[in-house]
Amino acid sequence: MANLRPGALIRGAEVIRVEDNVAYLGVGAKCDGTIYLDYYTLDKSVKSLKDVLKEGDRIDVEVAKVTSENVFLSRIGLEEKEKRDKIIRKIMNRHPFEALVTKATEDGIFLEKDGVKLFCPNNYIDLDQAFDKNTLVNTNTKVLFVKTEQDERGRTKFIVSRKQVIYNEQRKAKEKEFESINVDDVLEGTVERITDFGAFVKFNTVEGLVHLSEVSHYHIKNASEILEVGQKVTVKVIKKTESKIQLSIKALEKTPWELFLEKHNVGDVIKTKIVKKDANFMLCEAERDVVGILNKSDYSWRRDNNFQGEVEEGDEVELQIIYIDKQKEKMTLSKKHLEYNPWQDVHFSPREVVTGTFERFTNTGAIVKVGNVEAFIPDRDASSQGKRAEEVLKVGDVINAQVIKVDPTKWYLQLSLRSLEEAKEREYVDKFIQENVDSGSSIEDLLKDKGQE
Repeated sequence: MANLRPGALIRGAEVIRVEDNVAYLGVGAKCDGTIYLDYYTLDKSVKSLKDVLKEGDRIDVEVAKVTSENVFLSRIGLEEKEKRDKIIRKIMNRHPFEALVTKATEDGIFLEKDGVKLFCPNNYIDLDQAFDKNTLVNTNTKVLFVKTEQDERGRTKFIVSRKQVIYNEQRKAKEKEFESINVDDVLEGTVERITDFGAFVKFNTVEGLVHLSEVSHYHIKNASEILEVGQKVTVKVIKKTESKIQLSIKALEKTPWELFLEKHNVGDVIKTKIVKKDANFMLCEAERDVVGILNKSDYSWRRDNNFQGEVEEGDEVELQIIYIDKQKEKMTLSKKHLEYNPWQDVHFSPREVVTGTFERFTNTGAIVKVGNVEAFIPDRDASSQGKRAEEVLKVGDVINAQVIKVDPTKWYLQLSLRSLEEAKEREYVDKFIQENVDSGSSIEDLLKDKGQE
């Protein structure tokens, strides 16, 4: 009896007799130990010790009280310790669990899990450093065991992390969402941030990049010209690797050319702005990033027209669409088609004689105005005596010439003074022969006689 002091642990005490409310155990003393139902378990569902014990069982008990006649036993402390150990094992098994936040201090928050005190330092509370920890007090939150520490009194402190739980949950959600996204998917997201090379769009947890070249069909220098942070956008997934997603906004939009061609066709007259001048053409913008070409040949029906010298880049001009290539997104424009075409009235035939007014010389011939069009007389056709145009013509001369070549579609009319002169000479010879020849005369005789006269 002397060794059985309150708090002493007796292992494997044998059950001698069991009644509903009390059981007697051999404890190695002069008398048996006594344990009542209320001191056997905290489980209120147990109504009789006979339901949980039988003679011969061996159980661990603690000495609660010792008198001269009896040893009172208890399992409550052992059960509480067993329960606490079970909770601690659960806490330390590296799986998230819920705990009640009881207090917030300068250093962190205190929590409790089934009577076990826990502590979460500030740097373990949340991913957001600006998070208000006071909002957690008196609420349950998920935490994860990190380590144990000894306090100044030598007691064990259980250190937990709430931030790690949040990070793990976000990572799993991100992985799941990433796996669910496929190429060609059309998704709605929010512009998270804008960089020099594009914009990042976030869905629930996953981000994708809209490269600058995929933001718009229009030419832009920075995504901020089209987008702003926080803006809701619809995007298409155009590429996916093991860790990255590439998105496109413009893939879901019509190109500037498609929009333009919905409203315009060949023959339409449109207002344009000259964006580039070259020796043989000008580029004219009809709408933003919709540019057509105005070739030199389409400035005017007059070859000497100086339209290019009359305008500057940035000037607005009205032009007609004369050709569209939808596949290549090209368009040919014309100014002359808005003007009267004098060549449509040209119906001359080769060898026909026409009348014109000499206007100017060129390096290889002369320009003659015939009606409302310009004709060309090469130097070789200026005279039957081999003279050049400048030797036989002067400005303002009204001349008759014979048509050599004519092509109104190419604005080309070629004349010849030489051909007309030679034709007149042939006509004269033919007439003379017809009037003077007889049966006994030869051509040689006639010409000799003509010479003698």
